[in-house]
Amino acid sequence: MYEATEKTITLRGRSKIVVKEGNEDVEKEAAAFDAVINSNSPLNMNISAYVTDGDVYKENIQQCRKDENEFRTFVQSIQDEMLAAAE
Repeated sequence: MYEATEKTITLRGRSKIVVKEGNEDVEKEAAAFDAVINSNSPLNMNISAYVTDGDVYKENIQQCRKDENEFRTFVQSIQDEMLAAAE
């Protein structure tokens, strides 16, 4: 017998840093962030963070952490909307 699978929402973010390469400014991804929220039960949520360029991340760790916190705040606002709609 088929059982309905759960519906999820996936959100993605990136921490991009402008670095000098020679005489040029180049935008590099230092970290990536993913979140998955269960639509049937928005209290169930998973947030992950990944370092994608260790050197750029280490040199800009405070900015990357700030970006991660902004991503978490954004994800939580979506979760709040979903929880309010479920009431």
